[in-house]
Amino acid sequence: MNTKRTSRSIYENLTEKSHYKNIGGFLDTTSRATFYLMTFLVVIIIISELVFIKKIFQNKVSLFYIIFIAFNVCYFTTVFLISQTRKIKSDRLTLLLRVIEMVFISLIAIPITPYYWIIMYILVIFPVFISLFKWGVKIANYLIILAFSINFVINLIVQIFFSKYIEIVYNNLYILCISNLVIYIAIFSFVNLCKNVYVAIEEKDKENIELVNEVNEKYSLLEIAQKEIKMQYEKIKETNTELEDSNDKLTSSIAEFFTLQQITQGISSIFDINELLKFVNDVILGVMGVNYSTILTYDIKKQRLIVHTTNVVNKNELALLTDTVNCSILKQILLSNEPLLENFADEKEFPFISSRPVNSIICVPLFTKSQRYGLVLIEHTYTNAFDEDNVRFINTIGQQVSIAMENTQLYQKMTELATIDGLTQIYNRLYFQEKLKEEYAKAMQNNYDISVLIFDIDHFKRFNDTFGHIFGDEVLKTLAKIVKPSLRKDDVFARFGGEEFIILLPRTSLKNAYEKAEELRMTISKCLVKDNYVSASVTVSIGVSSFPETAQNEMSLLKTADNALYSAKEAGRNCVKVADSIS
Repeated sequence: MNTKRTSRSIYENLTEKSHYKNIGGFLDTTSRATFYLMTFLVVIIIISELVFIKKIFQNKVSLFYIIFIAFNVCYFTTVFLISQTRKIKSDRLTLLLRVIEMVFISLIAIPITPYYWIIMYILVIFPVFISLFKWGVKIANYLIILAFSINFVINLIVQIFFSKYIEIVYNNLYILCISNLVIYIAIFSFVNLCKNVYVAIEEKDKENIELVNEVNEKYSLLEIAQKEIKMQYEKIKETNTELEDSNDKLTSSIAEFFTLQQITQGISSIFDINELLKFVNDVILGVMGVNYSTILTYDIKKQRLIVHTTNVVNKNELALLTDTVNCSILKQILLSNEPLLENFADEKEFPFISSRPVNSIICVPLFTKSQRYGLVLIEHTYTNAFDEDNVRFINTIGQQVSIAMENTQLYQKMTELATIDGLTQIYNRLYFQEKLKEEYAKAMQNNYDISVLIFDIDHFKRFNDTFGHIFGDEVLKTLAKIVKPSLRKDDVFARFGGEEFIILLPRTSLKNAYEKAEELRMTISKCLVKDNYVSASVTVSIGVSSFPETAQNEMSLLKTADNALYSAKEAGRNCVKVADSIS
């Protein structure tokens, strides 16, 4: 930009120096100045001559001055026409008027007083110089010769014929001629000097014009180059802006990807839904920096939303949230599976925020193709706090959580299939053995008793042979239904073999285990198994063992309980036997 201003300054400076080449403009200004000055001088001459008219009338020679007044008027008209030739644009007419002007000047400037010759020479100089600049030194010299000749002739006539009537400047004709000649030679020399100066200026102007043209050409090239540079700069600037935007988006995407990766790793290792949802809620609060985050689960049977996990701790606010989450707008989100973004939340539309200063809300559904799991509800106290990127991010998290919840349910089902006996719906032998190891380790660490009850159905083969295997299966299921409700939460009830069952009783002594076994035996013996038209009573034989009274470890605990079971069978069945104490 500095180069551009410098080039423009040089161009304008050179153009200003070469303006004398524009002769038309120069002559236009000069002609008007000449017209005004000549008009002023002519008016002075006319006034002076009118003053003399009184004297002339007194001397009876008014005709002479009337002629000169007429000359003055003609001269005034000529000067006016000369000033208008810039409009006519005719060089020949202007030259003719200049010649007439020189004649009038010479006629007017008859030296009536000693000072009129000064006025004449002043008047002569202007047309001579204008002609010099307009047509050259040759025409100017012709005008000087013409003016000198007319002046000389007029002065000669005045000396000879009118010396009686007017005051003569010079009494000697020779002195008059010599003085006029000297003055006109001086004017002639000055004109030629001006001509040389003008030629030098004209050559300099040509050089300046060439330089101006060269600078102008370079300036044009420079302007083109600057425009190209500016275009390239704008393109680079635009590209840089796009790169910055892309970089910001990439940075944001990388951050989101990293967050999603961490969430995916976290939720993929959590198979408990409660822990999973608490983990996700904590991540949302940490990543989004929101005021409130709540995860709502959907109860399919009751068709209601339930507050599962939230950071709302105030009891009144939590109560209002719990009571009002089943509003129409949240149910609509759940049913449509479409996320919601609201940056100017109204408590009339969202009644669950009426007790809290919430203005911005994001709500995304948790769902898969097969099931709806609930909603993720994010709230902020600021207005216009969220955008579409936030919705997309939370929606992605919601999809991952939905898949994780589905996987958790599948995992729980697979776990049940792996640990639950399909017929009786109680634990199987494999699960029981794992729990026995865990409980034995805890008992060793915390120094408490654990007991085991092993029992089987008396004469079970007789049921199968008499009533069929279907009835036999019904006996097993009925026995499980009878025993299961009578056990504690921490007790483990499992099917150990065909018709053999086992119960693990943590924190239970041998005496208490025996009492529990007797209670179960009596309860079972009082029940009838019915299947269509068939009914039968069932009895069991039970063996009891306890650590550390009758067993030293978990393996001996099973072995001693099994030995006690065989003792009960040998004793006639439908009884309880306790393993022998460690000696």
